[in-house]
Amino acid sequence: MVIKLVRLSFLLTGSVLIFILGALVSFNHNHRIDNLSQTIDLSSQYKLDEDLQLIKEQSLKFFPAAYNSTHLWSMRLADENYYRLARLVPCRNITYLGYPNTTKNVPMNHCDKKVQNEFSVESTLQAQKWIFDHQNPTNCTNKRFALIYRYAWSGFGSTIHQILWAFATALGQGRIAVYETPGNWHYGNCQSSNPDCLFLPISNCSVPSTIDGTQTIRIEANIDHWYKPKYPSEFQKRSFNFYRSQLLFYLMRFNAETLRHVHIAVAKYFVPPSVDLHRPYIAVYVRRSDKVKNKEMSQAYSLQDYFDLFDADTRRTKISKVYINSEDDDVFKEFEKINKNYGGYYKLVRINAEKNVVFRTLMSMTPQERGKIVLEFLTDLFIEVNADLHAGTLTSNYCRLVDEIRLVLGKISPYYTPEQMYLIDM
Repeated sequence: MVIKLVRLSFLLTGSVLIFILGALVSFNHNHRIDNLSQTIDLSSQYKLDEDLQLIKEQSLKFFPAAYNSTHLWSMRLADENYYRLARLVPCRNITYLGYPNTTKNVPMNHCDKKVQNEFSVESTLQAQKWIFDHQNPTNCTNKRFALIYRYAWSGFGSTIHQILWAFATALGQGRIAVYETPGNWHYGNCQSSNPDCLFLPISNCSVPSTIDGTQTIRIEANIDHWYKPKYPSEFQKRSFNFYRSQLLFYLMRFNAETLRHVHIAVAKYFVPPSVDLHRPYIAVYVRRSDKVKNKEMSQAYSLQDYFDLFDADTRRTKISKVYINSEDDDVFKEFEKINKNYGGYYKLVRINAEKNVVFRTLMSMTPQERGKIVLEFLTDLFIEVNADLHAGTLTSNYCRLVDEIRLVLGKISPYYTPEQMYLIDM
């Protein structure tokens, strides 16, 4: 791993001097954020706002400023502590299932050197730099564009994945993807009403004023599946699992306001007030309610079903902290009983968020109320992707978001799921 990081400056094309300067600037600001997160209270929000806005401006100026040896934008990359734990987890073959006749099944084993190389931090940095450079040219004149519009009327994770398929279609055609503004995305509680409300801008290019069907086309973001995958040359030799995860990560880079909310929420509920200070930990997401009622999940799983999957590995790796997330408040009562049987081995970490929120209730809320819930979603997601191990159900699009981002960060240890299904498409 150290060797790969040393080689990194040779592999990232462009100005080496800019890379070093950007990395140092980013390190200083990320370090300041880490320090802030240990002492933050509500009275320090103004200072945090300034730091996060500066990070956003730097990351948009040039790619390397968003990276240092520990973080890529707001997310923590796999480090030696993670790799040490991952080596203790028994090797296991799993297969990610693609949608029939569109995407291939992808076998994975975190002990396989080929898998380790594909999902290395080095590979992620190469991929993210290519996407960033493609979407943020120095000159937008005479470029070909795809205007993403008409978002799906579905859950948060589902809409993100359908935006991902539209984004992939644009890149496959050599086009720069931009969002229609206003976009009428029902999770976008800001003036643009598109994913830029929550995430860093998809491109530095302005939305074209003319849709001529040649230089600029429109692509709907309400397609259930990516029916005709077409990869840019940069990704021709990559697995579908790698490609879709990298595109997803690029689309979901938290903007300054979202990151500010996340840091404040973590500091409010975590003691000590930083995700990093709680590592190592395992995150568990228990999905029930409408997923089971609508037959998207074959059954509701008890919390014990999840613990049975990972308890031996958490003890082997000496992980005793567990972060639990669920729309069902009864899950936390289940934890108390389970932990009693385990002799109090596990220490629960959680945030207080509104429960029993499903798509139907979310759509009945005002845009302001919905925006608050979405920020809670993203706080949970931030905590879960930064965990060392994770358990959930991949019939849930939200769980797939977590799994995809974890892969981008280099965290390839097996995902624990009582469904025993690993899905990579809608």
